[in-house]
Amino acid sequence: MQFSYTRQEIADQCRVSGPQLLGLPDGIDGTQLLWAMSGNESSFGADCAPRHEPAYDVGGTYGSKAVMAPLLTKWGRAAACSYGPWQVMFCNAPQGWSPDNLDSLNLAARATVLDLNRRIARWHPRNLAEIGECWNGGHPMEMPPVKVAAYVHELIGNYAVPIFPPSQ
Repeated sequence: MQFSYTRQEIADQCRVSGPQLLGLPDGIDGTQLLWAMSGNESSFGADCAPRHEPAYDVGGTYGSKAVMAPLLTKWGRAAACSYGPWQVMFCNAPQGWSPDNLDSLNLAARATVLDLNRRIARWHPRNLAEIGECWNGGHPMEMPPVKVAAYVHELIGNYAVPIFPPSQ
């Protein structure tokens, strides 16, 4: 299991996967968005360890939902974790995947793009802040909770961080 990637590896993967993001608001670049999200979620690849999300585990808010119950039965605690540089929830990865699939940088990016595209198509975020609310809070919010507002503030800051140049 790989728990970190170099900034160069993350930047290169963002360049591959960013153009696959669909329906982004005007002025939002997919490559830079994935770069910023990796900054929020894993310090640009430095901390990609699986992150347990108690709300998705047995007894949590989402643990008994139709999508989670069979995943928890099959994968246990691993099903209640987020993975990779973008910390995509396992329940949002393509059906049939195992948590080990998200050890791959390429597959973690693929799962992230698929999930983010689904959220964008459903919620039609109008700006970077609303994208951050969708990723961290599930949907755009008129008055986001403090945790989501802090995530959005950090995302805006990370969006301004220049992406590493392409590897040679």
